[in-house]
Amino acid sequence: MDRCAGRRAEGRKTVKGLRILGASAALLLVLTGCRTIPSDMLPKEPSSSQTPAASAAPSDEPKAQAFAVSFSSEDTLNPYAAKTRVNLDLATLLYSSLTVLDDAFMPQPSAAATVQAADPLHWTAVLREDALFSDGSRITPDDVAASFQLAKSSANYKDSVSNIETAEAGENAVTFTLASPDPNTAACLTFPIVKKDTVTAEAGKAPLGGGLYVFKAEGTAYSLEANPKSGQALSIPKIQLQHLPGSDAMLHGLENGTISFFFSDLADGEILRPTNASTQVPLSYLVFLGVNASRDGLKDASVRTALSYAVNRTALAETAFSGWAEPASTPFHPLWKPVVEITGFSTGENTAEAVAQLEAAGYNTKSDPQNPGKNAKTLELELLYTSGNSFRQAAAELLVQQFAAAGVTVKATALSYDDYTSRLRKGSFDLYLGEVRMTGDMNLRPFLTAGGTAVYGVKTDGAAAAAYSEYLSGGKTLAEFVEAFVEDTPYIPLCWRKGIAAYARSMSRVTPYAFDLYHGIANWSIGG
Repeated sequence: MDRCAGRRAEGRKTVKGLRILGASAALLLVLTGCRTIPSDMLPKEPSSSQTPAASAAPSDEPKAQAFAVSFSSEDTLNPYAAKTRVNLDLATLLYSSLTVLDDAFMPQPSAAATVQAADPLHWTAVLREDALFSDGSRITPDDVAASFQLAKSSANYKDSVSNIETAEAGENAVTFTLASPDPNTAACLTFPIVKKDTVTAEAGKAPLGGGLYVFKAEGTAYSLEANPKSGQALSIPKIQLQHLPGSDAMLHGLENGTISFFFSDLADGEILRPTNASTQVPLSYLVFLGVNASRDGLKDASVRTALSYAVNRTALAETAFSGWAEPASTPFHPLWKPVVEITGFSTGENTAEAVAQLEAAGYNTKSDPQNPGKNAKTLELELLYTSGNSFRQAAAELLVQQFAAAGVTVKATALSYDDYTSRLRKGSFDLYLGEVRMTGDMNLRPFLTAGGTAVYGVKTDGAAAAAYSEYLSGGKTLAEFVEAFVEDTPYIPLCWRKGIAAYARSMSRVTPYAFDLYHGIANWSIGG
């Protein structure tokens, strides 16, 4: 997540046919401020604040004649150097990878014929014989190893390959050495493969890839054209690229037909209600409640689990996030296939159980009638969140109400981004609202290992961390780990945010998802 330098310009005009929802009694509040989490708690993700400033509404732009999407001609299409979200999203069209994630977040072979573990610390990917770049040359192990090195040093991909130390090219195979065991390593091999002697970071250019499309530039006209070496027939053989890198320009472009497809992760909280066709897109963005286990009252796991019992996650998702979130029932995304059948947290509140656990821990006890106040003990906490974000504000206010029902007094404190991160780093907090973009392998190391980027307040030598290490090394099943996590509750998963994809009404079979906005594009239809 990138730090916002300032608020968006006030008074953004509403685009005809693409309205921004205002505040309402149901807490459908427009976000106009910065994101609310520390920049080191998310992979560095290109955002609109990094893009060139959008010009006025592009009413004089040519209408899209077929299928068109936005990109930045002032940014590179090298996925390891791209600064804009729109260009980075095109990587799945231009480049192949050893594996790809399906809509259940599970790795499927792509340029690799097989991916297997030789032992817990070594995984080998054997390349397909027919894995080709768009110029017809074979994708070699050297190309894969060189691409891995680019991924390790790229802000866009380094988190997804953080547990992989080296990649050694062999005969038609690449062997990856891990820092520690991980049964989900195949999901980390989704980094783009580029031909190593074509790497460029020049604006308006792209390295050679082996994806479904090839980048073409003719003067100021840009497009993606079907890669004849991909072996797939495409229902959309050509994609026009329009230089609309800013969100305002993209909104206008969708409304007037300059582009055919638009995506927003709703990170700034502006909830779109398009007259175009649209669909919710599940994202891997976890909203959670951080708990400082070093504080008195929160050291006890039963108190942390009591707080979790007090939370109604469904209400948070439907009210505070206006339906643009999915309740979290485990530390992992509910669509992730390995946890679909695993029971973890209840998505509704269990106030009675919360009260019972708090009383067992010595809180909410009755006072002695003969000595009023002598035995009374209440839990009083402070909840930090960043100002200028109505999603977070609504969530904080609702959490205060839910905790109050269990007899816990919580004061919600809105802070500037700098003050918020400063207090987290100093450990000067009880609770905080945070958000992390999880990698495809659903790796919890940022939360549960020493030096992780989201370990604020977490005991990395606690029961949940130990159980996670056992799961990764094969000593526990995933269900056993989830059970241990719920019992320890080192932090409280709340919900998973969603984004929106809007597109021309003439289109059908559009199936974007978290790790590939253009998933299934070979079968998308643009109508008559």
